[in-house]
Amino acid sequence: MSKRRVFVKQGVTVTRRPAQHKIASLAVAAVRREWNLQGHAVDEIHEDYGEDLLVQICHDGRLDPARVWVQVKGTERDCSGRNLPSVRVKADQVLRWARTADLVIVVLWNVKSERGWFIMPQEQFDHVELSNQSNSSISITFSKEIAFDQKAVTQLCWSARIEHANRAMVYARSNLEEAREMGQDASMRFHKGVLASLIFDFGVAIRAVRPSGGFTEDFTEAIFAHFVREGPKDAEEAAERAMMMAVFETIHLNCAESGAPLPLVKELCATFYPLYFHHELLVALNAVKVDFLSKRRQVAHGDEIECDSGSR
Repeated sequence: MSKRRVFVKQGVTVTRRPAQHKIASLAVAAVRREWNLQGHAVDEIHEDYGEDLLVQICHDGRLDPARVWVQVKGTERDCSGRNLPSVRVKADQVLRWARTADLVIVVLWNVKSERGWFIMPQEQFDHVELSNQSNSSISITFSKEIAFDQKAVTQLCWSARIEHANRAMVYARSNLEEAREMGQDASMRFHKGVLASLIFDFGVAIRAVRPSGGFTEDFTEAIFAHFVREGPKDAEEAAERAMMMAVFETIHLNCAESGAPLPLVKELCATFYPLYFHHELLVALNAVKVDFLSKRRQVAHGDEIECDSGSR
């Protein structure tokens, strides 16, 4: 931190604020506003441990359990060229970010052009290398293709929400399996409840499930459309694949074109599948499949007889 410059004139002490402090404050305020515009709760961190903002993201007016930590780097430099200014950060700081369960980003904000760019620093470096360089600083670079704007805020929130849901479900599933192996019935009921709650809340967030219960019309149509595309293969196999593809598609369409980790998708499918493709429906689908294949064989057999007759 720069030392304050103190001037004494005619017995009056005047404290001058360093220009870099002004730039930093303007940058933090601008970045904070980008989150506030979408209704997220933002707290400024006054203890200097490497982060400037803590964003508690919201979804449809409800506070989300996922959080985003933001470090802001302000600049007045001309950023119109090909390359953006790089910043130096302590290696142990980046390692701490890489090991946290929350999403961490660093934003470079130009206070003159009022534009910003961001990176997820934990994705740029190897953990072992960071450990070996813990006492030194490393250079973090930004790309002009990765702007920090309202679109980025939406994508970052969904990235944080999806990653948090994945971690929470994997943890709940692990605890459930451990309780099952140890025969702890009370613990099993508890973790089943946790898993069901997580799946329901995330299902509502991605618009696969209605808040009042049951699947949304769009999600139901997506499942059916994918089932039809699977063709006359084994009904159960086609149903399982249709469910998985519908989950991926729904997340992509409703979550700022995000993807989803496979463990999360598996948990959603394991819960949604028996609710949609119940036993009676699968029996009916198998019957339709058998009837379809039987008619196709009859048609094929008839074509063969016609050809044989014509060749005689």
